[in-house]
Amino acid sequence: MANNERGACRLVAVAGQDGKPVIRVELFHQTVPFLANTTLEFELLGGTTLQQAKTLAESINDRIVGLAVVRP
Repeated sequence: MANNERGACRLVAVAGQDGKPVIRVELFHQTVPFLANTTLEFELLGGTTLQQAKTLAESINDRIVGLAVVRP
């Protein structure tokens, strides 16, 4: 039986450790304990600007309701 955890989140575009833009998942109120102390980031194609990443993150935020983690 799978263990499902759901939480509210948003995506933000930031400069990653190497200076390249990434889209980071920010969870609200530590609603998914399994992911506590974990950072989830989406790496983007080379040449993607920070402004493009911000536009993408905003567009996604307008259409998602949360994050679901399904563990076996």
